[in-house]
Amino acid sequence: MMVEKLPSTYASILNALVELYMATKQPIKSKDIADKLGINEGTVRNSMVALRAMGYIESKTGPYGGYIPTQKALEYVKMPTNTVFALDIAPITINKLPTNLYVTGIELLDVINPFSNRALVRVIGDLKNVRVGDNVKIGPTANSRVIIEGVITEKNEGLRELVVSINKLVAIPKVKVEELMSKNVVTIRQDAPLREAAKVFAERKIRALPVIDDEGRMVGLITSSEVARAFHEGNLDAKVRDYTRRDVPMIDKDSDLYDAMRLMIANRIGRLIVASNGKPLGIITRTDVLNYLTSLD
Repeated sequence: MMVEKLPSTYASILNALVELYMATKQPIKSKDIADKLGINEGTVRNSMVALRAMGYIESKTGPYGGYIPTQKALEYVKMPTNTVFALDIAPITINKLPTNLYVTGIELLDVINPFSNRALVRVIGDLKNVRVGDNVKIGPTANSRVIIEGVITEKNEGLRELVVSINKLVAIPKVKVEELMSKNVVTIRQDAPLREAAKVFAERKIRALPVIDDEGRMVGLITSSEVARAFHEGNLDAKVRDYTRRDVPMIDKDSDLYDAMRLMIANRIGRLIVASNGKPLGIITRTDVLNYLTSLD
C-alpha cells in the first residue's frame, strides 16, 4: 500500500489515535487524543477532517462514538520513515506559564561534553515573546517520553529554533500503573449510610473512597470533604450515593505510567483509581509518580 508522508502534527495525532485504539478496541474521542498529546482539542478535530478525507480514519456518531483508524492508518504508523521526530510533539512552558508553542523536534548537542549539555529545539508557534534567559520546560514528548527543563540561550525566529541549556532531563520509563499503585484499596457500597464512610475515613486516615455497586463495579468517588459537607448541611441520614462524585477518571491496571501522568494533568487531579473491567484494584497518586521518578538513577 502506497502511503504519503504526513505533516508532523497529523502524524502525531494519527499515531496517538492508533495507540489508544489498539489499547481499548473502542472508538476514540478527540479529547482523549488531545489529552495524550497535550494539545488543543480543536487542533485534533480540525486535523481529523483532513485525515478522514485522506482515508486514514473513520468516524462513529452517537454517545459511544469517536474515531477509528483504518488499515491505511495502521500501515502508516509501521512505516520505517515515520521517525521519532515526525511523531513527537510536546507543549512548552515558559517561566512556569503555559504557551501556544509546541516542540516538533529535539536534538541534543554537546553530548560528549558533560559540562555543556544543550538541546536544539524546533518549535511550532510565534516566538516573538520568547526571550533569551527565559526558563523553559518541554514535554513530556509524545513518543520519546522526555521532559527537559532549562534556560533558553539562543533564539532563531526565522528557523523557529531555540537552543536550551539543560538543567534537568528526565526520560519516563515504560512501567504499568499496576506496579506503582497502592493495592488492597478500600471501597464502600453506594447504598451504605454516610456515617459508615465517615467511620472509614477516621479509622483509615484516608481522604477518598471508591464507591461500588452491588456487582463491585465502580460508580464514583466519595471524599472526606463531601462527608463534611453533608454533616454541615444536616443530612446525617444520607446515603453514600447522595454525595458520590460520578464523573471520576479511572485508569486500567495495564496502562502506562505516562498515560497516568497525562490523565492527572488533563483533569487537574492528584489521584487515579486503578481498575480492571470497571472494578477498582488500587489507587495511584501524584506522589507515587514523583517518588518513582526521583528514585531513578
